[in-house]
Amino acid sequence: MACWIIITDSEESDGEGGLGNLNRLIVRPPGHSGKAKRGHLCFDAAFECGNLGRADHITELEYDLFIRPDTCRPRSRFWFNFTVENVKQDQRVIFNIVNLGKENNLFNENMTPLVRSTSRPKWQRIPRRLIFYHRSLVHRGRKILSLAFGFDKEEDVYQFAAAAPYSYSRLQKHLNIWEKRAQTFATRESIAQTTQKRRIDLITIGNLIPKEESKEELVAKGKPSETKKRVVVVLARVHGGEQPSSYICQGFLDYIASSSEKAMALRNGIVIQVVPMLNPDGVFLGNQRSDLLGSDLNRSWNKATSYAHPALIAVNDQLKKITAEKALQLDFIIDIHSDISHEGVFVRGNSYDDVYRFERHAVLPKFLGMRVEAWKPESCLYNADPLAMGSARRSLPTGTIDSYTLLASLGGRRLTPRGPFLHYTEDAYFKIGRSLAKALCDYYRHVGVIPPREGTNIKKKESRRRRRRKRPINERERSPSSSPERRVLVARMLSPPLPARSPPALRALPVRTARNAGLRARPRTVHIVESNLPIITGKAVRTPRLAVVDLSAYIRTPAAACGRRRTGASAASGAVRAPRPTRTRARPLTSDEYDTHDSDS
Repeated sequence: MACWIIITDSEESDGEGGLGNLNRLIVRPPGHSGKAKRGHLCFDAAFECGNLGRADHITELEYDLFIRPDTCRPRSRFWFNFTVENVKQDQRVIFNIVNLGKENNLFNENMTPLVRSTSRPKWQRIPRRLIFYHRSLVHRGRKILSLAFGFDKEEDVYQFAAAAPYSYSRLQKHLNIWEKRAQTFATRESIAQTTQKRRIDLITIGNLIPKEESKEELVAKGKPSETKKRVVVVLARVHGGEQPSSYICQGFLDYIASSSEKAMALRNGIVIQVVPMLNPDGVFLGNQRSDLLGSDLNRSWNKATSYAHPALIAVNDQLKKITAEKALQLDFIIDIHSDISHEGVFVRGNSYDDVYRFERHAVLPKFLGMRVEAWKPESCLYNADPLAMGSARRSLPTGTIDSYTLLASLGGRRLTPRGPFLHYTEDAYFKIGRSLAKALCDYYRHVGVIPPREGTNIKKKESRRRRRRKRPINERERSPSSSPERRVLVARMLSPPLPARSPPALRALPVRTARNAGLRARPRTVHIVESNLPIITGKAVRTPRLAVVDLSAYIRTPAAACGRRRTGASAASGAVRAPRPTRTRARPLTSDEYDTHDSDS
């Protein structure tokens, strides 16, 4: 069967198809055969970072879409990235993504997917009013994500994604440009190759091998002879579906290569090693967590093998070289991730029995909290969870090395607890990377490794702030009151003393009711000395705080003892009904004695 549609390769595709992804599949209505018509949607995910495993036609307006699970790891399903073409003008559709692997995610809050087209290449958020994350009884009670969308241009190819993709090809292009800018102070090398023969890049910023200087030269420079060069290792993109990790790493590298004063201080003061992408195979295939062989690299650091985990073995060897060098001191290992369940930016750290060791471990997150926007201290966690035993922050640190997992939300953040939800953009992730570099500079200046900023003196600044500006004294003729001779003058008598006199007699205040004419009609309260109440003849006696009313009009004559209706004579009499005797139950009622009629309760 022939079909007429114009299909172009994806922008980031290198001609290879993803494993198990839809490859230009036209979804026709049931019973339709022959040539595809305009409006029969064509789904494609066979490109780099693409993910869509199945598409079912439900009605003319509704399609069920299934995320392709990770290779050799069927439980990881969250990342999706696919294109739709052969649309009809003003066509309205509903896409149901029915097999998300984790129900508790930011789609419960305000996060929305992204969309772009060939005529509008910039990513845009789908409005929240068009997103429905609900539990569907038709899909066995699972939570599904429904997208209501309308196509406005027939010739466009529309692309939908859970977040802005960052591919392996984009990283290589960026590193090629960045290497030319930073060739004077940085080096780039390949330390390993993945199963699909993709390179693992290692960027070293600064001089890892210190120059041999004599003790006299070190003393002349004011440095102790046993000073070690500090090293920081940054890891990124261990999981393929965590695109913010790559954006943060790119922002970090761009800031280090800039002409900023803090960036220059970092380059000259410490050594930074960056592995920008640890899992290129998983990124290329569009997996959420695993690589080509189905391994979760962030749970395999303690059991890595050279065949299945070449990237982890290469990083481990590099760390051993640093720790074995006497002139180097490894301080931090920062593993950058993203999170699909929390907002903002936060860290995961380790816990120690020694209080002083734990306090030193929590110093760098304090500097990060002062620099990073929307820092979430309530989400920071320091533990020794055995489930995370194979992660980088649990397996790599030894001795005095501090290791952290820096996480940024896949969706967005709130600047205040009750403020609006702001989605993260690429620029916002770049800013987090710059904030990470600034926090490292603040820390090393705090401990004295990096000297303070040139041209500034803290003591002089403080003295300038404390110094007050003196006002000029204008010479003028002083008055006698301000002259120093006034202190010896005798105090003048302002007025003669008042004669002793008895206080005036108290006068009665005017009656309060005289102010208001409406209160004059009130009867005056008569105090009765006798204990008996006054006789009331049917009218109310109103006092300022009490009102006594005759209730004789409401008293009725008791009915006859035989239960008959009262006659006219008996009704006219004013006899009072005798009080009803109270009964005491000798025994509790049984179930047969209860009223069996239905009641409102």
